[in-house]
Amino acid sequence: MKNVTLILSIIGSLILFVLFNTRQFGVCAVYCGDGINKYQDIFLVFPFILVFSIVTFWMPNKVFNSWWNFIKFTIPVIIFLSLVISLEFHHRPGGWFNMNDQFDLMAQFILYFIFTFGSIIQIIRGYRSKNK
Repeated sequence: MKNVTLILSIIGSLILFVLFNTRQFGVCAVYCGDGINKYQDIFLVFPFILVFSIVTFWMPNKVFNSWWNFIKFTIPVIIFLSLVISLEFHHRPGGWFNMNDQFDLMAQFILYFIFTFGSIIQIIRGYRSKNK
């Protein structure tokens, strides 16, 4: 499972890199509109997964399993909430003091903070566990 997690996080991070640089690569010269920039935020979780999968790759299996049990539930939730934020269902014209974009940034910051903090806690718990 370690290899699959590492490979998927590398692929997701590469997709994120391409989405952030579509204009520079000339991929979106004709076919993409401005909407492509909204949906790249869905893939922002993959560099975090990549970092933690590299960290846990050489650790004992009990540490990786502890972290895996955490991310197999949190990653779908983060991707779903990032999709909802990117689709701007909560935005209204004018908004609350026209701060919709600031809310999006804060919500994503909180999501990734919870993921990072939870991953660190799970790695520590994995080290402290008596299981092999």
